[in-house]
Amino acid sequence: MGDVVRYGTSENTFTTRGPSPEIWKDCPIQSFQEDPGKGIHVFDDFRNSIVLKETASGTDFTSSVGRVAGDINWYSFVETTKLVDHSIPQNDIGVLQLLGDTSDQDVNVAVTGFNVQGIIKTPKVGEEKRFWFEARVKVSTITDADLGMFIGLTEPGQAANAKGVFAGDAAALDSNADYIGFAILEGDGDDIIVAYNEASAGTAQSSTGVITPVADTYVRLGIKLVVLGSGGAKIRFFADGVDLGDAVAVDISGTNANWPGDTDMDLVLSLVTGSGGGSDDALSIDWVRFAQEY
Repeated sequence: MGDVVRYGTSENTFTTRGPSPEIWKDCPIQSFQEDPGKGIHVFDDFRNSIVLKETASGTDFTSSVGRVAGDINWYSFVETTKLVDHSIPQNDIGVLQLLGDTSDQDVNVAVTGFNVQGIIKTPKVGEEKRFWFEARVKVSTITDADLGMFIGLTEPGQAANAKGVFAGDAAALDSNADYIGFAILEGDGDDIIVAYNEASAGTAQSSTGVITPVADTYVRLGIKLVVLGSGGAKIRFFADGVDLGDAVAVDISGTNANWPGDTDMDLVLSLVTGSGGGSDDALSIDWVRFAQEY
């Protein structure tokens, strides 16, 4: 393709802060930009972003408490009345930071679509329309019981307390919502798990022990639909541009009751305070990128 991403290298060992070549090398971004009917591409580096003034109480999740306006519009949902929980630190320009507090299980979420309508649709089982997702993130601590995290895609309405990707806390994944992404559970702070769920299937799917975070150190977390040469497709997961392998991949070539296909979804960045968490615990997001073929 003449309009795919050109990085000058296709090696997995890509060490800059930018997107991973192995994920994005075949994404026809120029085609999507020239003809929105072909697909969507969004990229938020948070260098053009501002946290807007708080607009609601925030003591419940009935409405957004504010907005992070930039190249992607994010809506802020928190359990406190202070929008300081979402910030773009002046000493780290181009980073969105979600802050914890001392209240066990407080939820702090930035979500697209105002938490009521998905901005993308996941591919159906048997479908070969490609999509790409990647985010560069870090957590300030990997100590057990400090925090929980989710980065990825969820059905609308999951920026919520006592529901959503975390089943009311940061200790367990929910089986009652559709989602796909990466999570840290409160009880195991040094493990980023790959997780996905189809609500009707009844059991969340996850792969543990495949990504080991380092405190205050960025990692790029990626997802990609790869069309197989023999027909069909697999959803593949990446860490710092390296494919995590077939054991983690999801085959959607045929029947797969656990895959949340054909579902409207939002991009979600979520931090949950753990039982040992504090106000200095943070999830930092350097950038988020997503593209989908229509």
